[in-house]
Amino acid sequence: MKSQTGRSISRGTFLRGALGIAVAGAGLAGASRLAVFDQAASAAGAERKPPIAPARTASDGPDWTGLQGKLRGRVIMPADPRYAQTKEVFNTRFDDQTPTAVVQVADAEDVATAFAFAADNNLQVAARAGGHSYAGLSTATGTLVVDVRGLRGVVAADGRAVVAPGHTLYEVYQELDKTGQSLPTGMCPSVGVAGLTLGGGYGSDARAHGLTCDRLTAATLVLPDGTITEASAATRPDLFWALRGGGPLFGIVTSMTFDTIPALTKDVVRLTFSGDDAEQVINGWQQWLRDAPREQWADVSIDANGEGGLHCWMQLVCPEGTSDTVAATLVEAIDVAPIATDPRTLTHLDTVLYLAGGTADQPRAAFTNGSDIVSTLTPDTVGRIVDAVTRFSSVGGTGWVQINTLDGAVRDLSPTATAYPWRNHAAMVEWGAYEPIPHSAALDYLADAHNALTPESVGAYINYLEPGDPISRYYGPNHTRLAALRARVDPDDRIRTVLNT
Repeated sequence: MKSQTGRSISRGTFLRGALGIAVAGAGLAGASRLAVFDQAASAAGAERKPPIAPARTASDGPDWTGLQGKLRGRVIMPADPRYAQTKEVFNTRFDDQTPTAVVQVADAEDVATAFAFAADNNLQVAARAGGHSYAGLSTATGTLVVDVRGLRGVVAADGRAVVAPGHTLYEVYQELDKTGQSLPTGMCPSVGVAGLTLGGGYGSDARAHGLTCDRLTAATLVLPDGTITEASAATRPDLFWALRGGGPLFGIVTSMTFDTIPALTKDVVRLTFSGDDAEQVINGWQQWLRDAPREQWADVSIDANGEGGLHCWMQLVCPEGTSDTVAATLVEAIDVAPIATDPRTLTHLDTVLYLAGGTADQPRAAFTNGSDIVSTLTPDTVGRIVDAVTRFSSVGGTGWVQINTLDGAVRDLSPTATAYPWRNHAAMVEWGAYEPIPHSAALDYLADAHNALTPESVGAYINYLEPGDPISRYYGPNHTRLAALRARVDPDDRIRTVLNT
């Protein structure tokens, strides 16, 4: 195929460029600008570096008017009546944070301009898309927030999809569903697709199709020095490796290309058990997983009722028409009857909403979360997980723990094939508490839970980031390589992080 300039371009580049131009006709605002840039950058086959601006002295102060004059997007300052809402993220616990400004970018060159401005004025940069960062990274006080939600566009063809970073998971689902395609992603539909992908991305399709980052085949990103570059297995493979699970430490992504999966109707079953049987449920679930085909998935949740008791429930997802048999096999492995069973057959989009609690737009709330990765789930480990939740419940806590398996297609790649390292482990254990539990009480719960899993816990999941942790806790054997790459790509620590690197 040929580009409009007559130069030969690959099939993948055509998807990222020429097909992207057509997205504007589907009513996705801003997609044409994004696609035109991607086509030009890809066809050129080279990184684009920003022009060198005249140096300003520290006494001048930031030239915000000058910055606005260089942008196609806009700068929102604290004096702007839109600032209070513009700086909001999903977690209301961070409402008191005051970014220096929010730059709502219109294209990749706006991102490069924002990075250059930050360097000139010694500002740290925080990217925002979905605004669900557990550590509040995308609204931190004193940072220059680069808001990419204006970068929009989703186009799918021939088993691939080009996705702009401004979309939530549900918006991506909606667009891909029109072509019968989807992505394996997380279970909160209002999360931004970019942040989820960069950290890994785990959900009900993981056993069959792996993590979201495993389906990423290419990306366009802006580096902290303002360079706009492509990253793939063939171009900047070091960055491509890091983007698949390494988190937002290396630049701001402006476009992503994925291999898609079929969007299928599913059987979904909610199984409710007595909290007294929680240990037996988890142990039986582990037994069931050993023989369950990859297209069958289930997780386990235990909720503290604040009175010393627990609620235990499971979500089972399996192919359409198989729920009776699959649920019976699961219950047999658990060897205790559920209190209630709620089976449903749902379209792909309805499955997404059901697993999210019935809505794509959860209300903003204050919450505190953390996680542990465990290599094995022995009965002793399971007992200590349940004991930790019970202790929290006994002091009035209404938090939870959710346990997700890390088997199936997640293990098809080696721990060093991508930046996401947890490929040979049993489970991800997520701890959390929502309001009205105070943040301090939730932190005590997390500390007790982490302590309870010592020494079985080998690390944690970067998308459930806890401030102050060492980088090694989230990246295991890959942390040295990631730290070295970050030192090369961002020597001035321009991108804000709460990790101890």
